[in-house]
Amino acid sequence: MKTNAKHIAFLGIFLAFSVAAGYFERMLPSIVPALPGIKLGLPNLAVVVLIYIKDNKTAFLLNMLRVALSGILFSGALGAFYGLVGAIFSFFAMVALKSTKKFGTVGVSAAGGVFHNLGQICVGAALIGSLQLFYYFPVLIIFGALAGAVTGYLAGLLIKRLEKIDFGGKL
Repeated sequence: MKTNAKHIAFLGIFLAFSVAAGYFERMLPSIVPALPGIKLGLPNLAVVVLIYIKDNKTAFLLNMLRVALSGILFSGALGAFYGLVGAIFSFFAMVALKSTKKFGTVGVSAAGGVFHNLGQICVGAALIGSLQLFYYFPVLIIFGALAGAVTGYLAGLLIKRLEKIDFGGKL
C-alpha cells in the first residue's frame, strides 16, 4: 500500500466523506420508523468505490478508520463494536463477490448491506444470549439489499466520474 502524500490526501478525503455521510445519515429520520436500524448505508459508498478503484487493503483500512472515528464521535464503544462486526462481514462479502467478476457495484453493495446486517444481528444475539433476534433478519435482508443496491448504484456513478479525472498518475 502506498504511503505517499497524494495517497494519504486521497484517503483523507474518502475518510472525511464517509464519516460526514454517517453523521448526515444519523440526522435523517428512520426510513421505516417501525423498524429500527434501517439505514441507507451512505458511509459504505466510499468503501465500495475504493474496492473498485484502489485495492482491498486500502478499502479495508478506510473501513476500519471510519468505524473507529464514527464510534468515537457518534456511538460509543458498543455502537462501534456493532459497526465493526457489520463492517467486517460486509467488507469480506463484497470483496468475495467482486472477485468473481460476475457482479457490478449494485450487486456487490447489496450483498454488503445484507452481510452488514447479519454481522450486527450476530453481535446482538451474542450479547443478549438469544437466537430469537434472528427472526428480524428476513426484514433486514430485504432492506439491506435495497439500501445496498442504492449505495452500489451511487458508487457506480461516482466511479465513472472518478475515472475521468486525471490525478496525475495512478493513485
